[in-house]
Amino acid sequence: MAVTLTATLLTASNPQPVQITLNGTNNGDQYAITGTTADGSVWAIPGGTGTSAGSQVLVTDNRSALNVPITYQAVVNGVTYTAAPVTVSYSGVAVLQTLDGRTVVGLEIGTNREHQKHTMRAFVAEVAGRSTPAVRLDVPGSAEDTWELHTQITNTAIMRTILGKGAPVVRRLQPGMRDLQNVVLGVVTDWYDELLTDGGDTWRCFYLTVREISDPQPSAALAAYAWTDFDTAFAKPRVWGYHSTLPNVTGLTATNGSLSSQATGGYTDGSGTTFGRLTVTTAATAATVFESAYTQAAVTLGTPVVPAMVVTVTMRVKGTSAGLLSAAIKWSGGAIATGTAVALTGAWQQISVTATAPAGTTGLAYGVSLAATGVLASDQVDVDSVTVSQGTGIPVGTFDELFATWDAFDAANWAQYF
Repeated sequence: MAVTLTATLLTASNPQPVQITLNGTNNGDQYAITGTTADGSVWAIPGGTGTSAGSQVLVTDNRSALNVPITYQAVVNGVTYTAAPVTVSYSGVAVLQTLDGRTVVGLEIGTNREHQKHTMRAFVAEVAGRSTPAVRLDVPGSAEDTWELHTQITNTAIMRTILGKGAPVVRRLQPGMRDLQNVVLGVVTDWYDELLTDGGDTWRCFYLTVREISDPQPSAALAAYAWTDFDTAFAKPRVWGYHSTLPNVTGLTATNGSLSSQATGGYTDGSGTTFGRLTVTTAATAATVFESAYTQAAVTLGTPVVPAMVVTVTMRVKGTSAGLLSAAIKWSGGAIATGTAVALTGAWQQISVTATAPAGTTGLAYGVSLAATGVLASDQVDVDSVTVSQGTGIPVGTFDELFATWDAFDAANWAQYF
């Protein structure tokens, strides 16, 4: 599969965050994603450095330059891939924000000069009997900047909130601000502010001493910018269990029945309307549908299936049969685990199975099992929205139902879903 990189603007915040999607990497590939502008500015993307699990890499950039075409680049195993440029529009010229982008203040650059101090980290020791000293050298330290930033009215209060956190900050500019770097991460080591006028104006100047830093967590992806960004990015009302529609039945095999793809009427999870259908051949005989190969392990779980791994398969089903239907897992060794059987009602309903991979397991195939009792020829069983995940939890529901707080979201293992 070819490696591709795409960048998409999200619209729910100001300035807009950018969603970057890296597809086609293999398990174990090293990648590093950066944002660049034509004037030479380069910045790291939160979570843009890491090792691929063989699945899609999805990250969000909330630290981009403003009002200029941005070209995102991904270096994968030494090869560079680029995305079509995007522009983050902003009515002002600069912002200061927290690393996570949840607190942002609009501001003006308050000086035509910006002082930078560099420490060379050279230690010189005078040695008796020698005219030249002994020297210990190290890599130079990062720059220490002096920023003068102007705010007004409510932005002044937001600025004090950001500085009061004592956490790293990000300054974002539009190009053309002399030769200043468009995106700078730093820690404020000291600051003071003063009112600039004695009339009715409320402009205030903040004087910041800032030590430039690298991203303290380069492999930590920015999971969210705001709740509304999730609604935009994933097209609410998508069900947040990362359900997969069944656009065709390729890769599935049936016993006692034939398989077909249906174009309309699928489970309404917001991700599509297609689904798979089993039509029973022989009455009073059990019927099954399983994946033909054990290929879903790494794709859906983000990690290979290994013995003792606990896996949950859930799906939506509907049928005309009066029989009992169970979700099922077939392990690579041939053993089959089935969940609690449910009576089909003619409406979409959820079934699931949780099982532990036996010794020697290297993969799994999901499926359904229809009991023989009550089955008639030409009965139909519809299957849609299959989810395979690690653990015993069943990932289903709206986003707000799944994650009541940001802490709950942060604790989630997103590699479980597809």
